[in-house]
Amino acid sequence: MFLRVHAPVNRQLIRRVSVQAHNSLGSVPPISRLECQEQVCCPQTNAELTRQLEETDLQLVPTAGQHERKSWIVGSLAPLLHRHTGGQLHTFGSCENGFWMNGSDVDACLVVRHCSQRQSWVTKLRLVESLVRREEIGTAQLVRAARVPVAKVLDKEGIELCDISVNNVAALENSKFVGALSQLDPRARILGRFIKHWASRRRINNRSEGTLSTYTLILQLFYFLQTRNPPVLPVLVNLLSEPLQELLAGPDDSADAVTAVNALATGPEMDVASGELRSPPFLTDATAICEGRFPEAGKNSASVGELLYGFFQFWGDEVFAGGEGSGQTVLVYDGTRSKNDLGVLVMRCPLTGKNVNPFTASVWQGIHAEFAR
Repeated sequence: MFLRVHAPVNRQLIRRVSVQAHNSLGSVPPISRLECQEQVCCPQTNAELTRQLEETDLQLVPTAGQHERKSWIVGSLAPLLHRHTGGQLHTFGSCENGFWMNGSDVDACLVVRHCSQRQSWVTKLRLVESLVRREEIGTAQLVRAARVPVAKVLDKEGIELCDISVNNVAALENSKFVGALSQLDPRARILGRFIKHWASRRRINNRSEGTLSTYTLILQLFYFLQTRNPPVLPVLVNLLSEPLQELLAGPDDSADAVTAVNALATGPEMDVASGELRSPPFLTDATAICEGRFPEAGKNSASVGELLYGFFQFWGDEVFAGGEGSGQTVLVYDGTRSKNDLGVLVMRCPLTGKNVNPFTASVWQGIHAEFAR
């Protein structure tokens, strides 16, 4: 339920928007930074915004049918593929990291040993396609041209069940990282689902069209929450596994220049010969994180409405506007940022260090205008 409310609160409009959100997510109008600011101008309107955001989240979360389909994938499709390919099927992405939404499908990765070349992935996906037909599950469509080839599995009614890739192990680890942070505070997941829907409605959430990937949006949210006072979420460098913590604490000054986990972690995400995945190089247990690595957990008492306003105020600020060599590089790894001469936002993956969403300056300025409007 994206709010268009002018102070004082127009309760008739709030009721109308609530009905719209209940009837159809597609009819929900987008929120602007200005309108959000109006909502937090006093405690009463802030409380009302928070209430409506929490109510809206009930419409944004996945349906019982989605959970049933995921259970079938894990309980029935995964064993079938294991018998015929020797691989293990893992679900990942939003259905695992806490930001799954109404209408979103399931991403799955088939982890197979001795299968490291693109053509080998395609061969395995053709086998998936054949098994889906033979077992009368439905149909599968092989998408070879995608950056990572996938088989889109549909049931007999044409409902998409999942997208299956092969050995997309970096994405599996990314999902664990996102899930590890998002589980620490329920406000993070409410905000993430809302912001994803907002970006979709503003048509700036489609990386194939040069705009924001969902991963970029979530990293923007994490960075914002890391930099509150007190922080809502921890920086990743404080969650590194014990061996990596010891490396950072060593006498070698080169550790100070590390800006991503994989610069410290030894070995690849998967052993090609055995098909075994490495243990995550960061903590994933919420209790261990909150009790041992993040003493500020739970100390930030801002409402979800206040945080939403702060998110748009933060990313809509002129410092992120870009252009003329005045870009910003942001690191969720350690919660820092620095200027760049690209004139765009550079959001680096805290695991790999790569720029997760390259933009042209004009595209980024258009995206930033949506945050600032």
